[in-house]
Amino acid sequence: MLKPSPQAKGRLIKRKLAIQPAFHETDMMGVVHNSNYFLWFEQGRLQIMFEVLPFDEAVKLGLFMPVVENICHYRKPVKFGMPLLLYTTHNLQTAYEGRLVFSHYLIHEKQRMAMAFGQTAMTLVDARTNKLVKEWSAETWHRYQALK
Repeated sequence: MLKPSPQAKGRLIKRKLAIQPAFHETDMMGVVHNSNYFLWFEQGRLQIMFEVLPFDEAVKLGLFMPVVENICHYRKPVKFGMPLLLYTTHNLQTAYEGRLVFSHYLIHEKQRMAMAFGQTAMTLVDARTNKLVKEWSAETWHRYQALK
């Protein structure tokens, strides 16, 4: 069971991403290999995070965005070519607490059936010191708070 997000009281941000599994993502059983779900979850998470902190800006600022927790619950087997929608949600924090949590829901687009769901938690780390970033720049925090 997934734990409730620690920032569950904040404004909910939602993003949708169309996914169509490729043949090379399947295993010998003809089912999408479990590792691909985490790659899709990353696409959903980064779809939100790059609005706040684009990759080139993170590099200039010397920031890493490591994943500290990844969970996936597989409900139904996903196969090559299935039309899928990945819904990623995030509750905005009123103050940065050292961790950002994203929830992911993988839905069969035509059958409207849940195929998988999961959660990803990430943090920000100073690339020079490898220490947790405790405070964001005013500009980055403003972009985070302005997410819709």
